[in-house]
Amino acid sequence: MVIIEKTKEQKISDMVLYAIMAVSAIILVVFFAWGYDTPYEENPDFNAPLFTDGLIILQAVLIAGAAVATVAGAINSLTVGRGKAQANDKVNIADKVAGPIAWGTCFVSLVIGTIYGITFKDEQMIINNKAWQNATESFESDLCIWSIGILTLGTIIAAVYSMLGSKK
Repeated sequence: MVIIEKTKEQKISDMVLYAIMAVSAIILVVFFAWGYDTPYEENPDFNAPLFTDGLIILQAVLIAGAAVATVAGAINSLTVGRGKAQANDKVNIADKVAGPIAWGTCFVSLVIGTIYGITFKDEQMIINNKAWQNATESFESDLCIWSIGILTLGTIIAAVYSMLGSKK
């Protein structure tokens, strides 16, 4: 196993990841523990969880944070990052594999989602007790669901590997 010493930025990144995971776990526990079985007034066969707004707000904050981090990272990479990379002649193993792993995971998730979406595009979906059979919407939903699942799995594996790796 290659032991890579963590930089200050990586340690900050780890702390942010731990904080996001902790807040998300707390909100999910609250969502499922209190008021999850509250029946929906118009149709008692459905649930109307009390803390649905909390999940929606969490997702909005995470999406906005990810967008800001993506733009800031791209700007940093295009301006400051290039000079640092050229000044440093030693290329780290992590630098060599990070890009292909990230883009490869994204590409594989899109390919699998596309294949699944094309294969089952004529399936019928039940949304709010109504039958929907639109091939485009079915394809898009399959693509998104499979991509999100694969990328989530990749993120979990990377987070666990990062947490269990040696710390100096």
